[in-house]
Order: sequence, then structure tokens, then C-alpha cells
Amino acid sequence: MIPSRALLHESAEVTVLEMTASMEAFAANEEWQRVEEISEKLRRALLQIPEYERREILLSVKRSTEEVQALAQSARHSVSEKLSGIQRGKDATRAYSAANGP
Repeated sequence: MIPSRALLHESAEVTVLEMTASMEAFAANEEWQRVEEISEKLRRALLQIPEYERREILLSVKRSTEEVQALAQSARHSVSEKLSGIQRGKDATRAYSAANGP
């Protein structure tokens, strides 16, 4: 039996929703490589949904993507602060060494 187009489209929509949920979970766990992998697959899966049926699913994907983006920005800020701290430590070590000689 050949699946109907409606069933295939519904299946694609479910796949997209599952991918967005996974992407959010990976982002929450800071698994950025996995987020990137899913985002690539997500783009392809969205193309499997007919254009006239994409609006609602795209709004859902947009909300999910905004959440992932917020998590990524927070992680980026955290990494930036850590790098700044490391740089300050190196600067302090150099200043101490210069003040006290070799």
C-alpha cells in the first residue's frame, strides 16, 4: 500500500517538531555540534512539507530557534567571560614576573 500524500506531510511535520525539540534539548545541554547537525537536517525536512502547509510549522520552528539562539548567546557570553578571566590571569602573571624579575 502506498502512503497518501497527507500522511507523508503529517509525518514530515512530526519529524520537524521532533527535531526542534531535540535541538532545544541539545542546546540546553550545550551540545552545539549536535545542534548544528540537527539544524542542517531540519532545513531539509522543512522542504518536505508543502509550502502551503508550512506557515504553522515555521512559526513553531521560529520559536524553537529563538530559544536555541538565546541559549547559544548565553553560552557564548559565559565562554567570553572565562576567556577574559584567563587573559587577566596571564596579564597578572606577566606583570608579576616583570616586577620581580626572572
